[in-house]
Amino acid sequence: MLQNTICVDRQNFEKLTPVQRELGPVKDGHIRVRLTSFALTANNVTYMATGDLIGYWKFFDPQAYGIEGENIGRMPVWGFADITTSRVDGLDVGTRIYGFFPPTDYFDMQPAKINENGFMDGAAHRRPLHPIYNHYTLTQNDPSFGGTHDALQPILRPLFTTSFLIDDFLAREDFFGAEQILLLSASSKTALGTAFCLSQRGNIKVAGLTSLRNKGFVNSTGFYNKVETYDTITDLNPDIKTAIVDMAGNGTVSKIIYDHFEENIVYNCMVGKSHWEGERPPKISAGAPPVMFFAPDQAKQRMKDWGADGFAKNLGARWIPFLGSAKDWMSVNQHNGVDEFTTLYHTLLRGDVAADEGHLIQI
Repeated sequence: MLQNTICVDRQNFEKLTPVQRELGPVKDGHIRVRLTSFALTANNVTYMATGDLIGYWKFFDPQAYGIEGENIGRMPVWGFADITTSRVDGLDVGTRIYGFFPPTDYFDMQPAKINENGFMDGAAHRRPLHPIYNHYTLTQNDPSFGGTHDALQPILRPLFTTSFLIDDFLAREDFFGAEQILLLSASSKTALGTAFCLSQRGNIKVAGLTSLRNKGFVNSTGFYNKVETYDTITDLNPDIKTAIVDMAGNGTVSKIIYDHFEENIVYNCMVGKSHWEGERPPKISAGAPPVMFFAPDQAKQRMKDWGADGFAKNLGARWIPFLGSAKDWMSVNQHNGVDEFTTLYHTLLRGDVAADEGHLIQI
């Protein structure tokens, strides 16, 4: 059987390398899955931009899977897959799973810690990595899957989990004394989810920065109290104590914000790097310095605090309403094959994907 997978140059994200190789028989204790749809969003760019810092390149390291090449990596994606071959008791052919994958058509996995809800990928090189990315859900046993909005799940679900955790973290810290939260890249899906959660609280103002092209869309969601563009940052009141949630990672924008708010920046939560070609963070002379937010560690802490069932319940209380709202402001487009993946990927890198569109792919 031939496998089609896509590698990217870790030093030059614009360079993709489609790889086709022969897959041997499925080994004992392994399953083979066929990816039926996975999402491509700005979040995937963040995985690459922070791949060495946080370790995202390690999950699907081509060399660990017998794929050779200099400086190549495989960008992680979230999506659905069906088991096509199984040599594991309890995991039947046809079972649908959801989780973290490389951009590929077929993928071999070594399930471990199997239970009615899912399993871990026990591949040797993945065992030291964060468990939240190694867990796969059996969708037939999870009531949050299988609804009319299932196409939105790979696009929004992993991002919304981060949104939920940002909101929870800020509220737990009493917003660091801020009177407003300023979200950069306000049209991004993680920012929209965060703004939604914050707006549900009703005790903190939510402001957003976005491009002129996306300003109308961002306003239309109703999640923000105020929206400005990157060209009108100085129209924001600099005297309001402000906590930043930065999805963009653009140093040029950050410098303008710091120069404008100065000591009234009480916290800067660095989340993403959607502006992957932007300048590095500026030197800080006044205001709180940037602090990296790592969602898996926050999730681990909250699972310890609330238990797995409590975490799922609290997340679901925000996720289900947000998912319901998304049908009113997001359309989903399906793409097929390596060529369509490549076209969409380069459109995403250029920042030309419309904010109100989601994209699913099957290679």
